[in-house]
Amino acid sequence: METTTHPADAEILNTGELAKLLDCDEETVAKRIIDGDLPGTKFGRGWVIPRQALLQRINEMAMQDAAARRAELMARREEAAQRGKPSMPPPPMLPTSAPPAAPKRGQRRPPPVLPALPGVPAGAPC
Repeated sequence: METTTHPADAEILNTGELAKLLDCDEETVAKRIIDGDLPGTKFGRGWVIPRQALLQRINEMAMQDAAARRAELMARREEAAQRGKPSMPPPPMLPTSAPPAAPKRGQRRPPPVLPALPGVPAGAPC
């Protein structure tokens, strides 16, 4: 019985396997290796790429890209603050406590908690 392995399971990949794994052209992979963007070494007529080195490099690239996006976002927020525009509000916080249990069938729901009106003391009659 013949077992086939997925290219991601191999310890050493060639440009064709890596292109299939990354869903791009083999020429793109070869160019990125030649440019030094991806790890690889010339072996015979082709390139070989060690899986561990590839994973490490992809992690590095992902971290660099995320840092660049973060820096760009912070620069845009700083520019907006200098122009007097309000910054984006922070994302909504998730509730820290569980929501109240739903009433059982036939029971009334408790009234919602209403916000206080400005200038009216809490508990004052209407």
